[in-house]
Amino acid sequence: MRALIFSVSAGGGHSRAAEAIKDYIYLYDPDSEVKIIDTLKYINPIIDKVIIGSYLKTIKVTPSLFGKLYDYSETDFGLATISSKINEILTYRLLPLINDFEPDILIATHPFPTEMLSILKIKHKTELPTMSILTDYAPHSFWLHPCIDAYIVSNADMIPEMISKGIPKNTIFDIGIPIDPKFLTEYDRKETLAEIQFSTDKTTILIMGGSLGMGKIEYIYEELLGLENDIQIIVITGNNKKLYYELMKYQNISTKGKKTYIIGFTDKVNKYMQASDLLLTKPGGLTITEALICKIPIGVFSPIPGQEEKNTEFLVKHNLAVDLSHGNSTKETIENLLSDPNNLLAMKENCSKFSKPFVGRDIYNLILKLIKTNQA
Repeated sequence: MRALIFSVSAGGGHSRAAEAIKDYIYLYDPDSEVKIIDTLKYINPIIDKVIIGSYLKTIKVTPSLFGKLYDYSETDFGLATISSKINEILTYRLLPLINDFEPDILIATHPFPTEMLSILKIKHKTELPTMSILTDYAPHSFWLHPCIDAYIVSNADMIPEMISKGIPKNTIFDIGIPIDPKFLTEYDRKETLAEIQFSTDKTTILIMGGSLGMGKIEYIYEELLGLENDIQIIVITGNNKKLYYELMKYQNISTKGKKTYIIGFTDKVNKYMQASDLLLTKPGGLTITEALICKIPIGVFSPIPGQEEKNTEFLVKHNLAVDLSHGNSTKETIENLLSDPNNLLAMKENCSKFSKPFVGRDIYNLILKLIKTNQA
């Protein structure tokens, strides 16, 4: 199999999904050739720097502006048309790459390349099968375009809305968001806690803010210190080195009777999820998917307005999470959650229902089916 995967390095989720698909293809077909393209960077590094730089700055400095643009682009035809025109101009830069590589399938893990693949199909520049992996828990119009042969979605709730926006039902597959195959490795909870000198009998709470270590992590941590509950805390700061060094003063000491362990960037997030009873996090699509695989209840904070707020709505609706981003204080909400062990147990059981551990196998089989149909 020869596969071209088009991603965009906006945050970590889109790239992680692309890497996961690549890993699964090689897992099931080691003789394959798979290439991941950072689409905007490939087309023009300056354009990539401007667009991605602006995106990251907006969600860090003025997330409310990003939320307004998210909502506006969902309803305003003018803004969508401008975006499509720009994308159409950029799209043709991909043709030489596609022709040279001669792939059997084209896959996108971001809205920009999804639209580009749609344009190539509409303009009859390619007849190759195309697949788009939606990396959140609610659809947005920026993802949805004609002539995409398969849309992979994280949950069945997304399907009616996508159909209402013109996407054929037979092109939507509730398979799930792909995660690194290594994430399925199981770790012994007691061994993990012993490694960091934690008790195996106390409630363990994990705090993280995605690969960028974003959100009000320090505030959440301070709120936990005020709990009456006997807890211990793990904090993963990701690539946020400033936050890491600020919190390191709490490493392996008991603050207000609560022991803390600080971790920077790690590729063993699943190890610490499996050792914890509750995850407090920003609701990025990949992080949610990983949490569901680990069957860990979630407390959501600092959602990016728009996409992550929609993710939060999904989680709360299905009793997979509590929302810490507004309303009651974090302290009160978590105290209420921990007051009855059945609360966490019910959420954990719900996580099992929405977990999709066979996502890699199912996507691989669908890719094979699309390729065979196209070659028939």
